[in-house]
Amino acid sequence: MKYSISVSEKLKKKYEEIDGNQARFCVFGAGKIGEIVSKLLEKYRLFDCFIDNDLKKQQRGYLNQKVISLKQFQQLENKPYVIIAASQANSVEISKELETEGLQRGKNYWFHDEFIRDVLPIILYFKYKHVFLPLVQISLTERCSLKCKKCAHACYAVDSNHKDLTLKQVYKSLDCFFEHVDYIHEFVLIGGEPLLYKQLDKVIQYIGENYRNQIDIFSITTNGTILPSAEIQKWCQKYDVLFRISNYSQAIPRLEHQYEKLAMMLKNDGIQYILMEKEHLWMDYGFEYVNRHASEEELIQIFDACHTPCHEIRENRFYYCVMARSVSENLNMNVGNNDYLDLDELSGEEGEKKLLAYFLGYSDKGYLDMCNYCHGAECVNHTIPVAEQIGN
Repeated sequence: MKYSISVSEKLKKKYEEIDGNQARFCVFGAGKIGEIVSKLLEKYRLFDCFIDNDLKKQQRGYLNQKVISLKQFQQLENKPYVIIAASQANSVEISKELETEGLQRGKNYWFHDEFIRDVLPIILYFKYKHVFLPLVQISLTERCSLKCKKCAHACYAVDSNHKDLTLKQVYKSLDCFFEHVDYIHEFVLIGGEPLLYKQLDKVIQYIGENYRNQIDIFSITTNGTILPSAEIQKWCQKYDVLFRISNYSQAIPRLEHQYEKLAMMLKNDGIQYILMEKEHLWMDYGFEYVNRHASEEELIQIFDACHTPCHEIRENRFYYCVMARSVSENLNMNVGNNDYLDLDELSGEEGEKKLLAYFLGYSDKGYLDMCNYCHGAECVNHTIPVAEQIGN
């Protein structure tokens, strides 16, 4: 979508439509996902109660909070909004229940990921003047310990001599970015493979000492092939860093044992980790062969349908799509070199609104140049085997 001064008026209208000043939210799903969502809502005094179909949870409560049935919810005089916080399969079933009861998606209820991405930033800005962003990443290195075909970042094209961000560049990226935001739901260190970054311990320490109170979940996404050093573990313990471990053992069976070693190491040191479900398929974004030759109007439609969650900071630049930046760079495509928001140009209330709008998908052009070379939302129809290694 194209950015204009009227965009902030549109966002405020959306806030008023959901009565953001008075809005309260029930979380449907008294489980792990519900816990994360409820704590985020509690921080801003927006949480009402849980809804769950489990009779035991209704009787006992959950996390010292009230749990009610859907029938009890329907009997409430002033109904809060509902956020579905469950696995994908369960969310679909819950959605059907809510629709049967007359609730409408996007009006009375949301799935938790779309609520945190599209709705909560608007509520928190216009209610508290807080710039809240759900997820932001920084790519410390494009180097990787694997050579995966169709890597979404095209890291297979990067050799071992590729220059990582310097520590000075990383610090500048962090300082510039956190100057403009109040709170991040999740801040992620990525690559390539971030454990190849030689000064990873110093990055974790710097973020922990300077910005940990502005971050809800501080995480590292790793392919699990490299064990963290004692120094990295020390700072991860101190600053409560979560390891998200991709699971490529379907394609690379030897990694099964490596994951066990890594999980045992992290568990023994009291470091949180999530070993993802075994992945079977990836999406092929088509960067190497797609060229749509699309019109501006078509590119705006492609961009608006995408909703990528993968935003990146890099020095004074905020990139809407980390893959657009990394693929263009790693494949020497030189496409969209100016497709970013310059954080140095932001100031005052208008700067805050522009950053919020950019995060929500409003930019001067209304699309990214790399949209011409990407399947976009259609990538779900272009699947490939996960993590097949080049040369195998």
